[in-house]
Amino acid sequence: MALTEMGPEHPLLERVYDRLLAPAFPADELVSLDELRAGLAEGTSIAALAADGDRPLGVAVGEWSADSRVLLLAYLSVTAETRSQGIGGTLMSAVLGDWQRRLDPLVTLAEVEHPAAHAADPDRGDPAARVRFYARLGARALDLPYFQPALRPGAVRVPGMLLAVLAVEPALREAAAVPGAPVRAWLAEYFEETEGRMPEDAAGRALFDATDRPGGIPLLPLDDPAALPCARTV
Repeated sequence: MALTEMGPEHPLLERVYDRLLAPAFPADELVSLDELRAGLAEGTSIAALAADGDRPLGVAVGEWSADSRVLLLAYLSVTAETRSQGIGGTLMSAVLGDWQRRLDPLVTLAEVEHPAAHAADPDRGDPAARVRFYARLGARALDLPYFQPALRPGAVRVPGMLLAVLAVEPALREAAAVPGAPVRAWLAEYFEETEGRMPEDAAGRALFDATDRPGGIPLLPLDDPAALPCARTV
C-alpha cells in the first residue's frame, strides 16, 4: 500500500481528522484541526496517510522538536473495519524509515495509554493490544511517571500514559538508557507550549526529577505492562 504525505492543504485533511483522529482519541488527547493544519504548515508536524481513493484508512501524525531532536508519534489511527490488516505496520514503516532519514531524530517517542489506567473501547481500540503492537516493533518504555499535559485552556491532563521509545540514533541502539537532557528539554518545551509554563505541582516535579538520573533514563521492556510506571494522579 502506498503512503502519501499530508500537508496543510491536503484535500483529505478534514476527512482524516473527522473520521480517523476524532473517533480514536478523547478530546483531551487530541489537538484541534486548526492546530494540526498549523503544525503541518510550520513543519513542526508531519503526517503520513494511507487511503483508498478518497477514503482514509489510516494516518500517522508526528510532532518534531528541532531544538531537542525529539520526534513524537502523537497519533496513529486506523479505521476500525481495517484493523489487523497491516495498515498500522505500513504507517510505522514511514515513521521508522522515511521520517528517520528526513529528520534524523535523537529519539523517537510515542504517547501510549497504559493498559492499567485506560479501558478498551470499540472506537479507540485496546491499550493492551496497542502496547503489544509496539512491543513487536522492538519499542521500549521510558522509566518515567508520564502524563500528557493539558493541551489547551479548558482541557485536562491525561494520566496513566507511557512514553514508548520507537527508535534512537545509531549511537544509542545498544544502550539500556537514553540521555535525560534532551528528553527533559522536550518535556519543558511541550509543557510551555500547552500549559504555558513548567509544572510546579507534585506530579510535574516527579516527572521532571525522573529525567535527571546518572546514566540516563532507563529503558523498560513492554512485555509486562504491570511492571511499567503509571502516573495515576496528575
